[in-house]
Formats: sequence, structure tokens, C-alpha cells
Amino acid sequence: MKLFKQITCAVLTLCLCAGLLLIPSAPVSAATGPSAPKAVDVSYYKNYPMVNDSAISVQLGTNGKNIKNIKTSSKNLKAKVTRLSLSSSSNSGYVGVYAKKTGKYTVSFDVYNAQNKKIKKFTVKVNVTEPTFSNNSPFKSVTFDNKEYDYAKTVYNKNSVKVNVKMNKGYKLKKIEYSTYSKPVAKTNSSYSTTYSNSEITKKVKNGKSIQLGHYGYYYGHDYSYAYGTYSYESYSRDGDIMAPTIVKITYLDKNKNTISTSYTLYRIADDIK
Repeated sequence: MKLFKQITCAVLTLCLCAGLLLIPSAPVSAATGPSAPKAVDVSYYKNYPMVNDSAISVQLGTNGKNIKNIKTSSKNLKAKVTRLSLSSSSNSGYVGVYAKKTGKYTVSFDVYNAQNKKIKKFTVKVNVTEPTFSNNSPFKSVTFDNKEYDYAKTVYNKNSVKVNVKMNKGYKLKKIEYSTYSKPVAKTNSSYSTTYSNSEITKKVKNGKSIQLGHYGYYYGHDYSYAYGTYSYESYSRDGDIMAPTIVKITYLDKNKNTISTSYTLYRIADDIK
């Protein structure tokens, strides 16, 4: 009997050890380090404050938790952290830039961990250029009333504008669309709540034809009035833009047959502005 107990204990011990060996271990993900591009291109438009909030994309890696000590090589380039996103699966951020003039600059910054210790330093080259139509662009020209699109001159005092698009070799125009806002309308939600809003209307236009510019800006309003016995509550809100935008969306095929869209925004003062 004693021998039987010893054999039984030995068998149970072997089974337990084998079972422990068979238990799958939790997968361990490989740690990743911070990374950032070596160089980025940024467009500059004269007389137009062009800010690129996502110019430099920074992957913080497994241990990176913050971006600090941002410096630029010139007073003509401003930079700051515009976004920081931390989660259990990934950590990332963006460094935005604002250029006062064209040129070649650098932006340097450090990545820190949760213990506020610097783990890596980056220096990114920023090439700021004024965009021009060239053979590297899909468009040979984009004109509105026979004038090249100018970001500094997009406000019109007319009702319609002719759109003409010429593509460079290797690119194919698919369609031209334009979107405007409708006239705001009231909608009664209940006996004590009314909303006022407009919607976006999109139409197609043939190349070389005229589009009707928008007459209304984005608009939203809400009236609320409630009374019960001696209790009463009222609220009133209106949110509307001065400018009525017309967004012209040009869709084309690139040299690799990919479908890509580019948008241009034209403005006129909204009809409800006195």
C-alpha cells in the first residue's frame, strides 16, 4: 500500500509538471522605439496664413509619452505640438508648423517617457515652397472666370463663376462637383423645441461651364421654451457664418490609375448679411 501511494504521488507530480508546460504563455509584443520623418514638405501661400497642423507625424513608440523642447532654425518658422494621443495600443503625436516665408528649415524636438526622461532626439528638415503648376502637378491649370485660383482672392461679388480645368499628361479628369448650403429652414421637434438649420447641396458641372455660387453660410439655431406650473425655462441660440462657401471638388485619375480628389473653396458674402 505504501509503495502504491508513492507511485501515485509520483504520477500526479509528473502530470502536474506536464500540465504547467502545456499552459500557453501570454504573447509578448515587441517594444518599438520612437520614429519621425527625416524631412517634410510644406506649402506656403503669400498673403495667406497657411498653417499645417499635421506637418510632422511622430510615432512615440512603446515608451514615449510626450514631445518637448521644440525648436526651429529660424524665426520665420513657428512650431508646436498640435496633437498627442496615448493609449494602451499606440502612442503618437503631431508637430504643426507655420511658415512666414519660403525656405529650408529644421525643427528639433525630444521624446520623453512616463518618468519624464528623454529617450530620443529628432531633427526634421522642413522644406517650405510656394506651390506652382508644373508637370509634376495633376493640373496644367485650374481657372475660375479665366483666372488662376488665388488663395488670397477667393471672395466674389457675383452669382456665378466659370470653372475650367486642364490636366497634365498622364492624368485624366473624371468629374467636377460643387457644394453649397441651402436656405435655413425651421423644424419643430416638439411643442417646446424648434431647430433652424440648412443642408449641403452637391451638384455636378461640366468642364468649362459656370457654377452658381452659394448664397448661404452654415447655419444652426435652437429655440427652447418649457413651462410647467411655476417652473419655466427658455433658451435661444443662433450660429451662422458671414461667408457663403462654394466648395469645388475636382476628381481625377493619377498616373497609377488611382482616383484622387482636390477641393477649392470660393466665397461670397451670405445673403442674410446686411
